[in-house]
Amino acid sequence: MLILSEIIFENPNFSLVETLKKGKQYEKEAIEYLQIKTSEAQDAFRFRITDFSLTKLIDEKGDNLSFENLYKEALNLGVFKIIHKEDYERYKKIFKFYYFNYRLKNKLRSGWDKKHWNVKSDRIEHISEHIIGTIALAIAMDSEFDFGIDINKVIEILAIHEVGEILIGDITPFDGITPQQKQEIEHQAIEDVFECLTNKKYLVNLIFEFDNHQTTESMFSYYCDKMEADIQAKVYQDNCMQNPLDEQQNNVVFKSDRVKQMVENGAQTAFDIWYLWDKSIYKDDTTFTLLLDYVKDNDLTKLSSVGQKYKRFILDKNN
Repeated sequence: MLILSEIIFENPNFSLVETLKKGKQYEKEAIEYLQIKTSEAQDAFRFRITDFSLTKLIDEKGDNLSFENLYKEALNLGVFKIIHKEDYERYKKIFKFYYFNYRLKNKLRSGWDKKHWNVKSDRIEHISEHIIGTIALAIAMDSEFDFGIDINKVIEILAIHEVGEILIGDITPFDGITPQQKQEIEHQAIEDVFECLTNKKYLVNLIFEFDNHQTTESMFSYYCDKMEADIQAKVYQDNCMQNPLDEQQNNVVFKSDRVKQMVENGAQTAFDIWYLWDKSIYKDDTTFTLLLDYVKDNDLTKLSSVGQKYKRFILDKNN
């Protein structure tokens, strides 16, 4: 509800009904949230208000107060309603995880920074924005195609799939760390972040499932994670924010022999390299492969007709 309502709020002329096969269902949920009449909508609204209050508190006082004192400030604000003595420790666990996760709102996706792709923008994507993007993409893909997935489980996975970066930051394939090393230190970070929560074992296992790519939901989530980054790379490209390749030679990306070979073979733009690097990821899934091709061949700044054109593109390819 929260994500869908934000889409409609930020784009008042955008119709989920016209864009998605399940648009009627999703638009109904978004309107349900805006009316705040059902218990689910009321809970979603409370979460939004609580997030706003806690973000404001941490932004204003996080640098000057200890975690304990921040929690007391949260209680003074009435963010948590303490009824029983045991609630004090229960809400403290919630606040501790929120306090950890809050860091993703301010951590940059390092792939776009001056050390990596050196995107020409005063503001580049944050990790929390990437997370929301993966969830929105998952909702849209599930609406249009039958992947046979539990979309609620997918949303759960994607909502927490970057929590390891709270402690270790965003590590790219060009940072001199192998995928195995990254997974090892990330899994330890995940254990540390979830340590405060009662259902930590379930949440940790969701991350392990995501990393192992053995279930339908984990594979779909992995594709959405990668595709969201591919789309963002193309958005930067189409907005003229990607530097020419001959101005990227000092970046760590171009120390990769694989990237050097791509340039020798004719890659002309930053997105060409993204496309060539990632296209093999989707080799077992036609729909995601075709989406990557669509992203490559179209100007994503012209968003008004993207949805309908992509549907026609997929139908033409499949026929």
